[in-house]
Amino acid sequence: MSRRRIILVALVLLVVCGVGYAGLRSAYHDDKDQRDLADLTRSSPWPREHLLIPDDVTRPGTVGWVDRGGLNIAYALRTADGRSVPVLWRLRVPQPATGLPEGVDCAVPRLRTCTDLGDGRTLVVTHDTDNSDPSIALYRADGATVRAIEVQGPDPVGVDDLSAALTRVHPPTEAELLDLLRHDGYQTDWS
Repeated sequence: MSRRRIILVALVLLVVCGVGYAGLRSAYHDDKDQRDLADLTRSSPWPREHLLIPDDVTRPGTVGWVDRGGLNIAYALRTADGRSVPVLWRLRVPQPATGLPEGVDCAVPRLRTCTDLGDGRTLVVTHDTDNSDPSIALYRADGATVRAIEVQGPDPVGVDDLSAALTRVHPPTEAELLDLLRHDGYQTDWS
């Protein structure tokens, strides 16, 4: 066999092995992504395909987590006047008696002022007391879910900005969910 032919055979083998390795590696990562997604959304009260996320949460610094009450996403909301305000956006299970998530009680006016805005929306202003920090939250009841957005502290955010964040939502892709829920160093298995 000539030297040229040996080099050609070696190159072909190298390319075939490289493509095979890349295919195996890609399949391994796809499988790992599926395991991670199943683990990260296991405690959700709804199947993954029923989850919703705000349209504008794909910025760096956004963090999400799922617990038995639903999906939580902390991110910076862009307001109509151009500010970036930290908020907590939630998709929660409504309580049958109030239609609001667990822990939201409008029965104590000294602590919270609740205003029905119609269309399933409730504005909740939590006052600054010994037990609570001031906040503004907007809840939107939607059948088996309640969408919520809360702003802690003194940053005034208009109802229109909050309402837009609850209205402009979409079902997340698997890649979006992984980006939101899988934090640096996360491992479902030790591989």
